[in-house]
Amino acid sequence: MTTEERPLYEIVEKLGNAWNTADSVAWTAQFAEDADFIHILGGYFNGHTAIERAHRAIFDTIYKGSRIKLTVEKIRFVRPDVAIVFVITELTFFMDGQEKHIQARPTLIAAKESDGSWKIVTFQNTLVTPEGGPARENRQAEGIHAALADRHPIKGTPKAME
Repeated sequence: MTTEERPLYEIVEKLGNAWNTADSVAWTAQFAEDADFIHILGGYFNGHTAIERAHRAIFDTIYKGSRIKLTVEKIRFVRPDVAIVFVITELTFFMDGQEKHIQARPTLIAAKESDGSWKIVTFQNTLVTPEGGPARENRQAEGIHAALADRHPIKGTPKAME
């Protein structure tokens, strides 16, 4: 890790700590006021208030008691004040009394603020599906799809999973 990368690793660490303590305010503190956020099923939130409310809702419901592990895979500086952070997440949560596991690949775009701090301006989360992950991860993707299928506005199994 380089000196330039250190603050970006710290953002990811703070996100993990906030998730694992179900602290939606600490989670959202890593984002710019007008940040854009696309969640794992493609829903969109804009700004601190929407991002915080959405995370408070999931911490109180579907992801109550969940644990997340975030690992920085790669950092790419587009400019000295703009970076793309590629992350791998492993999430453990409970549904219908059963422990579930999913893996995702969030991509964060961070920008350096005028005070020198970094904030996330865009966060795009993508579920790792059978075609996107190693063979051992297929059951995880199938499990989350099955668990959320009735709640998702698009019904059915993605073509790649048939």
